[in-house]
Amino acid sequence: MTLLNMLAHCVRPAGLAAVIAGVAFSAAPSRAEGLAPGEYQIGFVTENTGPLAAAGVSYYHGAQLAIDEINQSAWIGKGDTLKMVEKESGSDAARAVQAVSQFIADRNVIATSCCILSPVAGAVRPVAVNAKIPLVIYGATRPGLPQLPYVTSVVGLPGPQEVKMTKTIIEKLHPKTVAYFVNADNEAFQGRFKAAQKVMEDAGVKTAGVISILGSDTDFTAPATQAMGTNPDLIMVWTTQTPAGGIIAALRNRGYKGPISANDVIAPPPMFKKIGEPLVGVPFPVLFSAELSDTPEAKAFIEAYQKRFSALPDAYAAQGYTMVYYVAQGLKSLDGKPTRESLAEAMAKITEIDHNVYGGLPMKDGQAEFAKSLIGAWSKEGKVVRWDPK
Repeated sequence: MTLLNMLAHCVRPAGLAAVIAGVAFSAAPSRAEGLAPGEYQIGFVTENTGPLAAAGVSYYHGAQLAIDEINQSAWIGKGDTLKMVEKESGSDAARAVQAVSQFIADRNVIATSCCILSPVAGAVRPVAVNAKIPLVIYGATRPGLPQLPYVTSVVGLPGPQEVKMTKTIIEKLHPKTVAYFVNADNEAFQGRFKAAQKVMEDAGVKTAGVISILGSDTDFTAPATQAMGTNPDLIMVWTTQTPAGGIIAALRNRGYKGPISANDVIAPPPMFKKIGEPLVGVPFPVLFSAELSDTPEAKAFIEAYQKRFSALPDAYAAQGYTMVYYVAQGLKSLDGKPTRESLAEAMAKITEIDHNVYGGLPMKDGQAEFAKSLIGAWSKEGKVVRWDPK
């Protein structure tokens, strides 16, 4: 005899419907199915002004595009939308901390993202941790910034990419001596320089000289002359964006014709527009390139970005785009009305960012890990091509 037949024998007809409803209710799942419909806000600390504005605008545009895609496709769920709330920092630590504090005070903001410079990220990190709000770092490259479950990073750490590039340069160019430019006031770039120097020296390549500069320097004529005076086989530039362009231009203007290598700060198109021909042929590591990346996701991203902003996306735009999808994936995994704490826990458990332009993007201990990297260089026509020393 079925349960309903038993109920029919034991319960008067008038009360049967109520009893059946009660049984059905008790059998239903106790939790909500899917994320509660509503608008979920991400507090985005922009850097659209100040010394890193060229890169900052790219991060911002990439994030904007991801927001649009997610909302138009109902990627999180039907009735769920994302909104980006922006506050400008100008790459200033105090302003970034103030912006994150304001996001924390706004209970509509469920997650935050910030920071190109590692010192700025380091200043913001404890604020987010103490407030128990998710903070996704979209640009800072210093190792060890993630602090689970609240602070995570979608940034490809430069170490593995730059080590790979340095080894390739040794194989292709066979230098015997190298002169290095490095920021004296930037711990992250000092670490990147030391990693490359170790690879060189382990291969028997001697250090011809180390020229220290400051991120605020604008005249590189004397430092260029100093580097050339060491008579190196190669000059490596391990500095932030503005000095890197100025150093390379000064070297070429002073008549240096030897090989130069740099880091990914020279990758954005605005850098080539500003510096031009001196950047031609200078290799740099890059995880994403509109000209070189060929995954289906990358092609779709490039097409959509170009349609929206009438420009090709760079590596920074790809990182801003990835940040939003990472937060969205965390939200998508939750049921009911999420809290900042539950979202942070969900994001900390993500081992692979599902929607990315890189052909795979694992997360380990809150840090993105990139298995693939490219070595690009600017052509005379202003396009990024695969580096070929010939």
